[in-house]
Amino acid sequence: MTKKVLGSDQPSSMRISKMASSTIKRMLTMLCAVSVALGAAALPIATNASAAGKTNLTYWFWGEGDIPGMNNWMQQRIAIYEKANPNVTVTLVPQSNDSVIPSFTLAASQKSGPDIDTQWATLPVLQPALAGAVTPISNYIPKSETSHWLDTAENTYMGKIYAMPLYVIGVPLVWNKKLFVKAGLNPNVAPKTWAQFLTDCAALKAHGIIPFGMGNAGGDFGAWMFAIYEKQLLNSISQLTKGVANVGSNRAALLASLTKMYTMFQNLIKSGYVNSNVATLDFAQGWNLFPEGKSAMTFTTDGNALAWAKTLGQANVGAAAPPIWGNGALAKTYDATQSSSEFIASWSSNKAADAKFMGFLHSAVNMKALNTETGAFPADNRFPKGDIVGTLAKQLDGLDTAGPSVWLENFIPPTIDTAADRPAGQVITSGGSAAKAVALWSTQLTLWQTQQPSQFQQFSTWAKSA
Repeated sequence: MTKKVLGSDQPSSMRISKMASSTIKRMLTMLCAVSVALGAAALPIATNASAAGKTNLTYWFWGEGDIPGMNNWMQQRIAIYEKANPNVTVTLVPQSNDSVIPSFTLAASQKSGPDIDTQWATLPVLQPALAGAVTPISNYIPKSETSHWLDTAENTYMGKIYAMPLYVIGVPLVWNKKLFVKAGLNPNVAPKTWAQFLTDCAALKAHGIIPFGMGNAGGDFGAWMFAIYEKQLLNSISQLTKGVANVGSNRAALLASLTKMYTMFQNLIKSGYVNSNVATLDFAQGWNLFPEGKSAMTFTTDGNALAWAKTLGQANVGAAAPPIWGNGALAKTYDATQSSSEFIASWSSNKAADAKFMGFLHSAVNMKALNTETGAFPADNRFPKGDIVGTLAKQLDGLDTAGPSVWLENFIPPTIDTAADRPAGQVITSGGSAAKAVALWSTQLTLWQTQQPSQFQQFSTWAKSA
C-alpha cells in the first residue's frame, strides 16, 4: 500500500505520501525563545537504568492534535506493556502542536530529554536525523516487521528508516449536507473543481451561511492552503526542494508560484467566503464552526470528520478530496500522511528497549484497538480493512489509500515553516497582499541560508539524495 508520487524526481526510497496532517508544524526559530523560557532544568530528563535494575523510558508523544483520544489509547498501551514487562516503566509526556518541534530541538541541543519522541513526518524527522539526534529504527527492528508499516518512505534516508508510523491520516473537504440543501445545492455532490467550489460558496453566502470555516491565529489555515494548493502547481516535489535550496532559477520559480497561490487565497478571503474572524480564531475554534452548524465546509482530518459526524449525524456529513485549482502534475494527488512519526533519540541508553516497546505498538491487538478507540486508520498493512466500521470511515480510508498522496508541508524545513509559511498565510487572512506574503518567504529563505548555514547544508544534502 506504499504510495508513489506522480511526477516526482525521487527514487522509491523516498516516495512521498500522506498528509498532514495534520499536519500542523512549528519550529526551530523558536529555539532561543524556548531555551530562555524553559531553561535546561525544565526538560523532563530520561532516567534509564535505575539502581533496582528497572528500565525507565521517557516518551514525548504527540497525536491528540490529529486524532481525538490518541493520548488515552497510548496510556492504555503503556499500562498493558508495563504489566507484561514489570521491569519497564514508560513515562508519557504529551506534546502540543506548539511544543512538539521546539521541545525536541532544545532536547537535541542538550542531548538529553526523551528516549522516544514524536515529530511530524519527513523533514521534522530527517533534519534532526542528519544532525545526529535520531537513531534509525531500522537498526533495531527487522525488515520482516517494518515491511508491514505503511509509508515508511516519508522518513527514510539512504536506505534507513528513521521513524515508525502509527496511523494514516488524510485531509478531506467535508461539507454539511443540510446547509447545502438550505442553499439550494445538491447535498450529495462535492465541488470537484475550483470553479464549482466558488459557485457553491456564492450560493451559501447568499443564504446567510458561512461557506468555509477556518481559524488562522496560529498560521495553520495558511499552512494547509500551502500544503494543498501550492502542491497543485508543481510537477514534482523537487521543484519545491530545489527552490528552497536555491538551486539555479528554482528559487524565482518557487516565489512566482507562491504568488499565484496567495493571490487565489487572498481572493477567497476578499470574497467573504471564509468566516470574517478567521485571523483571530485558532485552528480548533475555526473548526468548531462546522460541528456547530455555522459553516458549510472546511478542510479537516479523518479523526475530526468522524467525530463531527457523531454530532451532526453521519447522513449529514460528506467528505471528498479538496477541489482542484492548480494544473501541475501533483494537482490530483491526495493529501494524506503518517503525521505522527515515532523515533529513538540518539542519546537514549536503552535503544533496544525503546524499539521493543515501539514494535509492541504495531501488534495486531493494538492496531485494532487504535481503530476501535480513536477511529484512526493504522499504518500497518496487516490491519484488516473489514474492521473499519461505518460508511464515512470507509470513504475516508478509501481517499487515504486510493492513490498517490503528498503533504507538501513535510518537505520544507521546520524553520521555514515557522518563519515564512505560517506568517505568510497570516498576512493574507489579516487583509495583506500576496506580494507581501511572498516577500516574507523571500526574506526568510535568504536569512535561513545565510544565518543557519549548517541547517541549509543539511537540507541541500538531503534534497540532492532524496
